[in-house]
Amino acid sequence: MKNRLYLLFFLLSIGHAFGQTTFTISGYGKKLQEGDTLYLSYAEKGNHISESTIAVNQRFSFTGVVKHPTKANIYRNENPEVVEFTTESVSIYLEPGDIKIISPDTLTGAKISGTPLNDTLQLLHSQLATVRERMRSIKDPDLFNETEKKDTALLQHNKREFDKAYYEGADVQLAFANQYPNSYVSLDILLQLSRINTYIFKVEKVYNKLAESLKNTEKGKTISERIKKKSQVMAGMKAIDFSMENKDGKIVRLSEFEGKYVLLDFWASWCGPCREEHANLINAYQHYRDRGFAILSVSIDTDKNKWKEAIEKDGITWTQASDLRGHKGDVYLKYGITSIPANFLIDPDGVVIAKDLKGEFLNRELEKLFLTPQQ
Repeated sequence: MKNRLYLLFFLLSIGHAFGQTTFTISGYGKKLQEGDTLYLSYAEKGNHISESTIAVNQRFSFTGVVKHPTKANIYRNENPEVVEFTTESVSIYLEPGDIKIISPDTLTGAKISGTPLNDTLQLLHSQLATVRERMRSIKDPDLFNETEKKDTALLQHNKREFDKAYYEGADVQLAFANQYPNSYVSLDILLQLSRINTYIFKVEKVYNKLAESLKNTEKGKTISERIKKKSQVMAGMKAIDFSMENKDGKIVRLSEFEGKYVLLDFWASWCGPCREEHANLINAYQHYRDRGFAILSVSIDTDKNKWKEAIEKDGITWTQASDLRGHKGDVYLKYGITSIPANFLIDPDGVVIAKDLKGEFLNRELEKLFLTPQQ
């Protein structure tokens, strides 16, 4: 969940090169306390940079030098290099000029202004305000205590509401990028949304409207490459056969599953969303395995022990395979995977009929296949 919040609200740095220039940040928070620590965090040439300052008279400031406009985040009393979760922050662009941050609270609800990119980013923040407020009202299941985790109804409710708000936010961002095709803010939006498998073709439609200067940046080229990869295997195509060692070292082939509906699932032990989805996959497998449904999971792990430990911990009983080559694996590349979890639903004839189904979307598709009377 925390990764998705990061995706929704904290876009990464943009790649527009210009000469080394100075930025200043002037911040005010009506409810900032004397001695509050503010952390400025951003990346420069692959290196993570973190600076801090102390609030005095409800105000704070930073000054620095950047070689290109860079996305940054400011946190209050939470050092992002130390804590696993952050609860309060504001995102800005570091670029030439005096960047102003004014909040009626501490950092919550802050408005940013003063430079072109930050003015545009504030427009996006304003359009996301309703969704952001709703997401704040939903306790992230990642932050549940042990007692709350035992309340499965509450856990599932919060996951559903969180997912719903998250995708509403993604739609708002996509509409914003469509409205502002000449902005680097839009380029950043598309770069991040292109990591969501189910959004890649929505991203493509907006990407086609981007200014050519943006398409020709490294980020623009990355988006284009992701779109091409996701088109390698589509519904209606014959699934690409392959062979691979299972967790016990025996060779399995995808073609062995012909005659059944099979979900070809890509995951990894370190992928939080993948592990979250396992409970749903277990239920689906137990419900439909005697009706002609199978799952073949391909891990992109590189550490065999961690892979096998995750299989055991999550209680997975269907076929597991991996070449332990991570993102360089042949099957991963042939299927055009750009992010996980990813999956392909394949019919008994070996033809892909759907892809990237999870949660209720997968459940409804399986119900349609196995429970709906055939005409």
